This record gives sequence, C-alpha cells and structure tokens, in this order.
Amino acid sequence: MLKFLLPRKNSAPEPEAKKDDAPMAAPAYYEVWGGLESANRALWVGLWISCTFSLLSLLLLRAVLRRPPVVLSIGADGQVRIVSGAAQASSAEPQPSRAEIENFVSLFERFFTELNCYTVNADLKQAFSMMTPEFRQQARDGLNKSGKVERLKTQKLHANLVITEITIKDDTAQAIDCEVQGYRDIASYLPGVAAREEIFQDDIVLEKVPRSDKAPYGLLVEDYAATFFKK
Repeated sequence: MLKFLLPRKNSAPEPEAKKDDAPMAAPAYYEVWGGLESANRALWVGLWISCTFSLLSLLLLRAVLRRPPVVLSIGADGQVRIVSGAAQASSAEPQPSRAEIENFVSLFERFFTELNCYTVNADLKQAFSMMTPEFRQQARDGLNKSGKVERLKTQKLHANLVITEITIKDDTAQAIDCEVQGYRDIASYLPGVAAREEIFQDDIVLEKVPRSDKAPYGLLVEDYAATFFKK
C-alpha cells in the first residue's frame, strides 16, 4: 500500500521544436547577385561593340582622307569633267584647256601685281604657291631688292587691276607662253598722294606639271617679265 503513497515521477516533457531550426529556402541574395552578373556581362558586350565600332569608324575615316583629290577639268566646249586620281593613273594626263589657262593667268596677275598694303603678305603667299621653286626664289629676291613691298606699306598704296586681253602665243607639251595686256590704277589711302595709272604688257611662261592638290590647274609660273607703256 505504501507504493501508492509515493509521489509519482512525471516523465520529462519532449523538447519543443524551435522555429529557428526549421529548414530555409535558398537565400534571396543569390538571385540579386545573379542579376548583377548578367548586367555586368551585358555592359562588357556593349563596351566591346562600341570599341569595335569606333575603331572601324577611325579606319574608314583614315581611308577617306587618304583618297586622292578629285580634279575638275573644263573642256574647250565648257563642259566640266571630273578627273579622279584613279582616272589620272589609268589614262593620259588631261591638258589644260584655254579657259583654265586664262583663269590661272588672271589669278596670278591679281595675286602678284594687284597689291594692297593691308593684304600684300597674303596675296604674295598665294602668288608664290603658283610658281616653280626656281622662279619663286627669283621673285622673292627681286621684291626684296626693289623695296616694293616696304614702299607699298609705307605709302598705304592699293591697286585696281584691269586685264584687257590674254593671248596664248605658244602651247607645247612642256610649257605655255602667254601675253597679258591691261592697266592698273594705283592710289593711296593717305591724303595728298597722287593717283597714277600703269599700262602694262606681261609675258608669262607656264610650266605644265602633274595635277595635284597643290597644282590643280596642272600649271606653274616658270618666268615672268613686265613691260610698261605708262608708269
């Protein structure tokens, strides 16, 4: 009977499952990292495409800049013909037409003789570019000895050129001999300086050279001589 009076031991309660021990799904930050990796790859692909396009553009631009110049040739009938570098290499060099010769001579006369005290340096630079190297040095020496440029600037002179006639006296395979007639009115910007008139006849020998960006007419001045009937 005593055994019924002894206190009964309670069985130990089973431990409750902790909520923190429950299995979890794959962390969400793995998905975010995967998205960044994809975006990074896309950016690299875009960078490579941009670099490739820029390189190809530079190569294309360089090829275009290195192309030979396109030369316009004016025929005797007044028709304009495009003569490219490839055409010049594959065919004979086109001879300067009469219109080209007259235009070249007129430009040279204006740059070399229709001088202005304010634009003389730029004008002479253009005239020198239309000469052969040998005659260019002779023309510079002649201007320096004559003191024409210094006198032009000191007296503030300016000229107005009128060409009345251009005659082609001789035209060979190597050179062209021209005669230019006209007159120049010379005045000064300073008061009290009398104006004067020059009547001239110039003999110009043109050398035929290959057409290029520096000699688009295919002509250069080889010799120049001036004769004055009134000065």
